[in-house]
Amino acid sequence: MEQDSSSHELSDSRRTARGSARLLIFLIAGLTLVFSWLGVVGATSAFMNDRPATAVLTLVAAIVWIGMSAGLLHNGRRMRRVAWAGAIINLTLPIIGIFVNLPLDMWSPWRDGGLAYWYVPTIVTVMAIIWLYTSSPARLAQQNG
Repeated sequence: MEQDSSSHELSDSRRTARGSARLLIFLIAGLTLVFSWLGVVGATSAFMNDRPATAVLTLVAAIVWIGMSAGLLHNGRRMRRVAWAGAIINLTLPIIGIFVNLPLDMWSPWRDGGLAYWYVPTIVTVMAIIWLYTSSPARLAQQNG
């Protein structure tokens, strides 16, 4: 039994991001590029100086930022979960880094709460969490339905 694929066509009626949401997504994508590049450079330096824990944690920070950025850019159901996970990690570990001396590279966005970047990574992550919450299709459907 074959079904006609045109009869079950799904469409996404959500609007594309405009204004502040688009600016936030581009800001996060730009920061992700910076953190990724500096993460690779910092991890390479750490590996060369026999600091593998610093190298690995610095690369993990870059990977988490990449995941959060990809999740926000894609904005599908599963990718929103990836973005949520990345945002929670990007908020939790910098705060932990304020109280605990984590083996991080000097330019890691997680080091001392984002101190190297004037706390911009932590602030932008909080903004991303707020945006993820306010733009949640499931939450909006419950409000309207």
